[in-house]
Amino acid sequence: MTTTQVNKLNMYLAVRNFIIQNEAVANVIPKLTSVYAVLERTITQIQSIGEQQKDVKTGFAKDKKRLREALIAIASDNSRKLAAVAKFTRNETLMDKVRFTLTELRRMTDVALKDYAMILYEKVESNLDKLAEYENSPETQKAFMEVITAYNASLSTPRSGIAEKRQATQKLVVLFEEADTIIEEMDFAVGAVQSKNPDFVNGYKTVRKLVDTSAGNLALKATAKDVSNGSPIKGVVFVFRIDGGSSAATGGNGEISKKTAEKGSFNIKSMPSGTYRVQVSKPGYKEKEVTVSVADGERSELVVELEKA
Repeated sequence: MTTTQVNKLNMYLAVRNFIIQNEAVANVIPKLTSVYAVLERTITQIQSIGEQQKDVKTGFAKDKKRLREALIAIASDNSRKLAAVAKFTRNETLMDKVRFTLTELRRMTDVALKDYAMILYEKVESNLDKLAEYENSPETQKAFMEVITAYNASLSTPRSGIAEKRQATQKLVVLFEEADTIIEEMDFAVGAVQSKNPDFVNGYKTVRKLVDTSAGNLALKATAKDVSNGSPIKGVVFVFRIDGGSSAATGGNGEISKKTAEKGSFNIKSMPSGTYRVQVSKPGYKEKEVTVSVADGERSELVVELEKA
């Protein structure tokens, strides 16, 4: 849910609680209880879809993390075994290609980890006879490939997650529109008894107010890191250009330019929603271009790993 939607939902809930607490008065106001019943059902639907959105995102993240840890463990184990074979056969070329520490594997990007795991798999395959004494076999290779395949699939599953989230977002838009219509009808029903029940009406108006809690929220947090060791990089310039947007949306020249501070990060409090092309550069590092999406009421995270030139 966007920040605006969260604010609206909080208002709907406040109205619901007020009606429940003042049920005796509400029940005698013409049309109010029947309209309120529809609001109650709509609130339940909104909360249900909101939870689904969270579950989709959290579920994919947990699966990916679990598979990443499993792949790191099996890759590290095979790396040590291959390094031993390389040492005892005096094969320096093999040693250079297969020797990775656990720390190095953990610091790799998602795609790099998958690629290096495949290299290790292929080297194990071609040295399976020499690795038999370390209990490597076609069966262990099959298990290794299954982990690689599952991890690789986890890198693409966010796409299906995006589709599910998009469907949920569209449903929420419709439900919030329906809820706003219901609230407006409740306003008229309550307003009609202003002179007869002033205390009830004033209380209703108080909880009916939409409170904006978005002050201080960030549109985007960006971080630059050194790909070799994961350390933050100060003084990296990020230039944002919105795809298909006008220069008025981002600035006079159609760009937003920011530089990372001491801890390698910066925040942007407000940005027009959309997809941005981002040029990332610093002397001594290879320039990089990435994309990032910004949505109203949601904070985006952008982490860019730079390679030294």
